Amino acid sequence: MRLVKLVTSMLGLAVVMPLIVAACGGGGPEELDISVKVEQEQLRPETLRVKQGDKVTLRIDTDDPGEFHLHGYDIERDVSPRRVVDLYFVADATGRFKITFHAEEVNTGGEGEHKEKEEELTIGFLEVRPR
Repeated sequence: MRLVKLVTSMLGLAVVMPLIVAACGGGGPEELDISVKVEQEQLRPETLRVKQGDKVTLRIDTDDPGEFHLHGYDIERDVSPRRVVDLYFVADATGRFKITFHAEEVNTGGEGEHKEKEEELTIGFLEVRPR
């Protein structure tokens, strides 16, 4: 009788434990839409946190024209005011990565109007944590 109870208990644990572990685990990759604002050369929110494997779409809104650059993933997008730009990537590399902005300056001196990129400014960070 004790042997039957012991075997029944062990079988019950064998069925329940994987369910508990799966419920407590981090789960699989997520699809994330994150809205960010570049305003007065600052990123809001300043630090973006995702997990490895997540499929991320950054929806970038800015008050100045320029170039948005996600280091570590080597992704760059031209951005401009009054136009939200999507930047898609899979967060496969873990770590803390700089997000920089190169404001665009319009020069109207001398020989007509032309655009130049200003120096790179660090405006925030992407943190990708292991799953």
